[in-house]
Amino acid sequence: MSEEHEAPKQSDYISLYDSIVDRKPVKQGADVGLSGEEYIVSLGEDKVFALAPAAYYIWNLCDGLRSVGDILEKVKSDLKESGEEGLEEVELKQILAMVLSELNSVGLISWT
Repeated sequence: MSEEHEAPKQSDYISLYDSIVDRKPVKQGADVGLSGEEYIVSLGEDKVFALAPAAYYIWNLCDGLRSVGDILEKVKSDLKESGEEGLEEVELKQILAMVLSELNSVGLISWT
């Protein structure tokens, strides 16, 4: 019998967001370049990752100075500026928590 893993629920990401809102992520690794529509980031010769544009954008905001809450405000501001305001704040929180969780799990961010 195989073991099935359920994807985290949206409410799990809201709980995660609430638990990290004041923490300050710091990006790790180096920007290598662009391949098609994905951004290539390296943690060394043997660890290379292809990030979607949204994940790359969030990774670049992880400067160790901004808290997760500050990053959310920056994302909201940039979306408003570009006329892309289609997402509700709760959706942005879920996306941000999901992306930060994934970046953390592969070592592309650390926390101050």
